[in-house]
Amino acid sequence: MMKANRLVFENAIDVNPRTGIIKFNNKRMVLESVEALGFFRRDIVKTLGMERAKGFLLRYGWACGNNAGSAIESMYNWKDVHELMAAGAAIHTLAGNVTVEIDELTISDDSFFMRGTWHNSYEAEQHVRHFDFSDEGVCWTLVGYVAGYIDKIYNKKVVVYEECCKGKKDNNCTFVARTVDHATDEQREILRYFQEESIVSELDRTYNELKSINNSILQSDKVHKKLTNCLLEGQSFNELLKILSDELSRSVVIEMNKLNKPFANYFMNEQDQYCYERFLFRKKLSSKEIINTYDIMAMQTVLGRIIIIGNKALSREQEMIVERSLTVYAIYVNTQRQIAQSRWRKKAEFIDEIIDGKADGDELIKKARHLFDIDVEKNTRIAIIKSDSEIIESVHSFLENNYSSLESFIKNDFVVLILSEKYLEKKYMTTFFDGLLQKLQVRFANNTFLLAVGNHAETIQELGESYNKALLICNFLLHSSQTKSQYAIYENYQHIMLFLKTTEPKELIKFYESMLGKLIQYDLDNNSTLVYTLKIFLDSNGNVKKTAQLLNLSIPGFRYRMDKIESLVPEDIKNGDGRFQCQLAIMVHFALKSLNESIS
Repeated sequence: MMKANRLVFENAIDVNPRTGIIKFNNKRMVLESVEALGFFRRDIVKTLGMERAKGFLLRYGWACGNNAGSAIESMYNWKDVHELMAAGAAIHTLAGNVTVEIDELTISDDSFFMRGTWHNSYEAEQHVRHFDFSDEGVCWTLVGYVAGYIDKIYNKKVVVYEECCKGKKDNNCTFVARTVDHATDEQREILRYFQEESIVSELDRTYNELKSINNSILQSDKVHKKLTNCLLEGQSFNELLKILSDELSRSVVIEMNKLNKPFANYFMNEQDQYCYERFLFRKKLSSKEIINTYDIMAMQTVLGRIIIIGNKALSREQEMIVERSLTVYAIYVNTQRQIAQSRWRKKAEFIDEIIDGKADGDELIKKARHLFDIDVEKNTRIAIIKSDSEIIESVHSFLENNYSSLESFIKNDFVVLILSEKYLEKKYMTTFFDGLLQKLQVRFANNTFLLAVGNHAETIQELGESYNKALLICNFLLHSSQTKSQYAIYENYQHIMLFLKTTEPKELIKFYESMLGKLIQYDLDNNSTLVYTLKIFLDSNGNVKKTAQLLNLSIPGFRYRMDKIESLVPEDIKNGDGRFQCQLAIMVHFALKSLNESIS
């Protein structure tokens, strides 16, 4: 009776050194390098894809194991089936594929269970080398070998699968074999890979897929060529969308980056338009409403996205058509963007010319008529909007879509607005900027906005001054320790404009806090009005009687207040220098107060 532990390479394998022929049970064998098997695996995966390669290698391993089982069974008179199973593990080890340890083996007439460990699996090693770690076991030929061997020796169907695998970062490789009746549905899933199918069938299927892909490429090239010709002929963007829509039999929408609003669209029916509107507001879609989105990019910048709306998933050919079309739409959108940037640049240069003061007035008027849609010779004023630089173009596009009558452009990471006569009344401006700020905060919820409005410009030459003052006010807002979106109008800041021109805003605010910080805090803690008392005193040029009358206070009552104020202010307000510093601090205070009121 033969036992598995008596199997050694010299007894099991017949090597003829003269002819170089290696035989196992009179069947010729060959030695192959592990590296060669690794490259074979790599090429099979590249040719068939990972999933089909898995099936092919499982069946290949099954054939090897089944042949080995047939050979071993006929070579010796074995004590029992347990020894035959152990012999299979021994032969698998002798062949150099892997070191096999059977940890548990239970066999009966209607049940089979085996658990074992594979050490030094060449297959896990080579898979990781060529494909990196996987999220599932990768010892496919080893699993197939065990399945094929048991299928030959044991008379009932078994399932073999890996519990752990070094190919998915486990500490070792372990396998389990059990009868199909005792396996779970998930464990039985591997059986579908063992359906008989030749490599020729796999290659035929791959050929047919490649043929289908080639046809899809030809069709996508055809659509791409058609779109390109339309673009070169100068047809409208909606015409370009119609071509794609007709080809896909779907509605198409183009959105500019971060606007979430149609830049152009072609809806095939009202239902698709309704579907898009619900998608826009993140409302749940039905299972029959399918939306696909694709980024439109140029020079690694996302310019917008194309949205495809239909009632079923896109086919692979349709996806290829969309992806090929993206280049045409990217060219169009990027060209429009460059044209817009060129216009912005010319308008920004016009403002710089005014500020420079060297250009002739008539020449400026001529340029303005060419550049702007509004009459900048009449009363105007400049407003600027400051926000995060990466969204400034989106903010400008938002303004163009929602405030088309406004003249706007981008200059130095600001959106510049030229306000015509109808915006110049302060009350109207307050209402307008309240609404504008609210809309911006809704649309760009995670961003902060600073809006600054310069002075009236009664002539075209004064437009540069209005821009500069808006810039100074915006810079002041930026350093006023406010974290909310806010706007400020020149009229509330004109009394400190000289200081904004000559002093860094940060230093000005620091000075104001050092002068009035304790006084303001005292008012807050005691619900008093000492800051206002000081303002009236300074406005009255230090006249005690006049100040007391304006405040409806008695002279003693006023002096009591002044004593308290003097104890909280670091400068002597009885002399001229002290009064001047307090006057400046008071101006800054009330400018900031008007700012707080505009955002409350």
